[in-house]
Amino acid sequence: MKKTLAITLCVLLLAFALVGCGAGSYGADKVAVAEYEMPEAYGDVSGGSFYYRSDANGANAYAETQAAAPSEPVPGDVSTNRKLIRTVTLSLETEEYDVLLDGISQRIAACGGYVEYMSADTRYSSDSRYATMTVRVPANRLEEFVTSVSGISNVVQRSERTEDVTLSYVDLQSHASALRTEQERLISLLAEAENLSEILEIEDRLTYVRYELESMESQLRTYDNLVEYATVSLSVSEVKKLTPTVEKGFWEKIGDGFTDSINDVWEGLKSFFSFLIIAVPYLLVIAVIVGVILLIILLCVRKSRKKAAKRATAPLPQQPITPRQPVPQQSMPQPPVNNPEQKNG
Repeated sequence: MKKTLAITLCVLLLAFALVGCGAGSYGADKVAVAEYEMPEAYGDVSGGSFYYRSDANGANAYAETQAAAPSEPVPGDVSTNRKLIRTVTLSLETEEYDVLLDGISQRIAACGGYVEYMSADTRYSSDSRYATMTVRVPANRLEEFVTSVSGISNVVQRSERTEDVTLSYVDLQSHASALRTEQERLISLLAEAENLSEILEIEDRLTYVRYELESMESQLRTYDNLVEYATVSLSVSEVKKLTPTVEKGFWEKIGDGFTDSINDVWEGLKSFFSFLIIAVPYLLVIAVIVGVILLIILLCVRKSRKKAAKRATAPLPQQPITPRQPVPQQSMPQPPVNNPEQKNG
């Protein structure tokens, strides 16, 4: 029994020893691989990126091209200097369409903003014109612009959205700073390269780094523009009566409803008479066409009636009377006479 127990303990110790050796070699391999692994452009740049070659002249002729580049700090504390993209949407009503558009344009210029997009109905004959605008104003004057526009119009709907892009902005800045450092190092290595294969490798990597750097700088400029200038979307509607934005009392609702009914009837009558006056030329043309058709039908009816009257009054044609020929009499056979005397004889 003791012999069996000793053998079992020896086997277990041997197994543990083998497992420990395997784990140690696996960890050493991982370290060796990680030492020469080239991280991706959007990966972790805190540990630096590596550029190396392996050719017949020798492996790892030059290795790390970029040391750990310090992140470019954002001006001010992140908690106070946040990158916020603000968007405001306003639905406006007005009874004076042209006056409101002029007023909005004046307030855009006063705030130092500009119109990014505009679509407006410029017809003067329309009773309900409509306009949409996308305005960019400095973020620090957004409330001033919204308040001034609300003062000259009836705001029936307002919505505001704020997007915090601080983390994305800082991350892009860090990557861009790391790529600039790598670009400078690659340029210096390119000047020291001696053979063609090294030059081609360095130029290939340099092209990729420049492309990524330009892309990130473009994104940073876009963020800067969106943060510096807030976006205001305006929709302007021309109405006959402004929509109330405050709750009314009971009697006030009744009075306004009665007034609205009278106005609707009056507007309906005006629309009806306006339609009649506008449609007079069309009605005249239709009347002429209908009159011509009725005249043609009347003439046809009269003509048919005259023909019928002539047929009724015209004498019937007399046929010549021919003498009737006498019908010749034919001798008919006489039936036998039943004589009783002859029967008796």
